[in-house]
Amino acid sequence: MALYLKYRPLDFTSLVGQEFIKTTLKAAVSKDKTVGAYMFTGPRWTGKTSTARIFAKAINCESSKDGDPCLECSICQAFANESLIDVIEIDAASHTWVDNIREIIEKAQFRPTSAAYKIYIIDEVHMLSKGAFNALLKILEEPPKHVKFILATTEIHKVPDTILSRCQRYDFKNFTDSEIIGRLEYIAGEEGITVDEKSYGYIVKNSEGWMRNAVSLFEQLIKDNTISYDHIVETLWVASEDEKKIFISKLLSMDSSLLDDFEQLVKSGRDIKNFFKQILSDFQKETVRELQNGQDIRENIRVMELLSDMLMKSKNSFDPSIIYKIGIMKIVSWYSENIPTQEVVQAKPSQLQTPTKKQVETKPQIKKELEIADAEDVFAAAKPQSPEIKDISGIDVDALIAATKKHGWKAALSMTLKWASFHKNGSNLEIQTKTKIALATLSKWENRDCLFLALKEMEIEVEDIIVS
Repeated sequence: MALYLKYRPLDFTSLVGQEFIKTTLKAAVSKDKTVGAYMFTGPRWTGKTSTARIFAKAINCESSKDGDPCLECSICQAFANESLIDVIEIDAASHTWVDNIREIIEKAQFRPTSAAYKIYIIDEVHMLSKGAFNALLKILEEPPKHVKFILATTEIHKVPDTILSRCQRYDFKNFTDSEIIGRLEYIAGEEGITVDEKSYGYIVKNSEGWMRNAVSLFEQLIKDNTISYDHIVETLWVASEDEKKIFISKLLSMDSSLLDDFEQLVKSGRDIKNFFKQILSDFQKETVRELQNGQDIRENIRVMELLSDMLMKSKNSFDPSIIYKIGIMKIVSWYSENIPTQEVVQAKPSQLQTPTKKQVETKPQIKKELEIADAEDVFAAAKPQSPEIKDISGIDVDALIAATKKHGWKAALSMTLKWASFHKNGSNLEIQTKTKIALATLSKWENRDCLFLALKEMEIEVEDIIVS
């Protein structure tokens, strides 16, 4: 049996994270104050379905302990054996139509066979058709006393407000690094597996805050009851610190030899996607440090946006290596397009697009030409200032960025928002971007969805987001 199934939590005590949700649900069970419908929402693999099962078990448990199922009574045993017919799990992705919901409504009228309540767990509820939602609406509003619904979704914005208004909503969040490591240490102890600290760090970094990802990767890396970082490097060809530093340095200097390095990576058979994920992660940390030190990070942001875009596009490409190669070419070619010539230097300072210090140092012949026009004085006069955040609509941009972190936030989106102008036009929000990359970032459906959720959380009603 896979470890993520073997160690799937059976009660609230063994459920990792989501402390507020656990405490609230346990209190509702212990005080017998449960309601007819619940909505569990959040990113994938954050424990929504596991929590729904535990909650359903706790509601029907014959001798629950402070709201936690006892795991020993006949109801808990029947649930464990998958013989409890009063708890029904339905995948909305395969039960999409109105007839499926009508069937649920008809069967819900009958009293439970052995448990106190008949409980329906509907996973990925956002997949229901409009007609199915309409059919579900009435029974959610006035469910029979012996029936409860637990709905789960990863895309809450696709669920009609009429459905949401009839549910008690709980928002799940990604697991923290310490929560993931704590769970992996528990599994390692139970299985007698020795794991070094670096290996935990690698697993956490590549799990993206999802517990199932972490446990699955953990199991994949076991060799002779041991997980060692040296073995990870050997089998997965993880980039060394020196490799990553050299590659990042070449990214910043737009060094054309990057293309040769990339060809060597492809020929070596390494996992290119994993390599670029490591590069983006380290590059993001380096950028944050530079920002905290007051350095100009605009060039870093542009490179991060391109790296993020590469990773996103590669998911649906028949040959991901082509996507990565195009991205590298974009980074390298940007240099020749944006370094000012001698003619530009002689223009007015206000018209000058100043190269960064790194760019000038990597092209000594250009620097020599710039010195002819006393470039240092021109640079000082035209030194770019930090971007001004235009808060035209009364939107707190920092608060908006903080809110997006709960709904699939990405670094590229954060930086793009800081460089945008906001205008409220009736019920629409107009966002004016500064670059083509920013326009592309905000035009992606996943980023628009993220913004909609963040705005809703901030109680800012918007019907549409228009990006230009």
